[in-house]
Amino acid sequence: MSSSIYAAFHILLSILIPAANIPVIVILSKLLKKRRCKSYIFILNLAAADLLVGLMCIMEALDDIFDEEFDRNLFFCLLRLCFTVTPCIGSMLTLLLISLDRYLAVKMPLYYIKIMNGKCVGISLAVLWVVAFFVGHMPLIAPSLQHNNYTGICGLFYATKSDYLYVLCFVIFLPALVTIVCLHIAVGRIAYFHHRRIQRTRAISGLPSNHPAHSSHFKAARTVLIVIVCFTLSWGPYYITGIIQATCTSCKLVDLLKDILFVMGEANSLLNPIIYTFYCRDIRSYLYQHLICRRRKVKPQVLALVQFTNIGGAAGHENSTLAQISGDTGHNLSIVTCNGEYCKGTS
Repeated sequence: MSSSIYAAFHILLSILIPAANIPVIVILSKLLKKRRCKSYIFILNLAAADLLVGLMCIMEALDDIFDEEFDRNLFFCLLRLCFTVTPCIGSMLTLLLISLDRYLAVKMPLYYIKIMNGKCVGISLAVLWVVAFFVGHMPLIAPSLQHNNYTGICGLFYATKSDYLYVLCFVIFLPALVTIVCLHIAVGRIAYFHHRRIQRTRAISGLPSNHPAHSSHFKAARTVLIVIVCFTLSWGPYYITGIIQATCTSCKLVDLLKDILFVMGEANSLLNPIIYTFYCRDIRSYLYQHLICRRRKVKPQVLALVQFTNIGGAAGHENSTLAQISGDTGHNLSIVTCNGEYCKGTS
């Protein structure tokens, strides 16, 4: 495929990824002010990392358009690659933290608040981004990972040695994926045992067993499972093909890695906010109430008209009060008082 087609894909991702992640960031910021839920912080960090990936797609589009002029310098190529790889690593490690947070919430619910306090969350996020920055910028930090014969084509296999791909695969991707899967299996088992125990208790008490609280852990586990599957399908082919290319000198998979498979990995940053928007009840309800079904202001309308009449016996004048209730909510009250020949209005 020509570079203009990949440029169109990167331009599309650079529009869709921020458009999907910015509303999630705004909604989670609003929800954090109300509930102070630690899980929201990790999802917010995931959306921020995915947003950075979307912004770096602009650089990828420029690389596709100006393919011969943009990548002549090895340093600028490595700098662009490091800026692209770093938020991708941050997104992977954030998925690991989300799975760990869900595991602690299900495994130790009584001690979860003490363990996942503000200090622990801040330290874990700081360590996450330090690791992501260090691993992402290793080709610039360690010149031994840079390719000796740079031909002017910017890509991990063209600008860096195979050792750096081994680091990304066996230090970041595979350990994170295996840990996430193990934590998810543990969460599913614990949630299943809790569900069976609650069912047994309610059956003994004579209560109905189809209580909506039973499926809370399963819904949270389902969301994480879908995120893991999408993460594996997005980045798995890239790293598997990269390992094959690194070990097979006669294979010609470099162009496939540089273009199609890397675009698939970047598309994972578009899937994450969509998944959390559809499967997280709080985000979905907030999005529906405040962004989709924002109520229109209704002009004041007359809802009721009440007349009070008082006959003055001595003067023979008729005193009447008209109470007019108006407005879209019925809170504005207008009173018109008539005394003989004139009327006076008050609000």
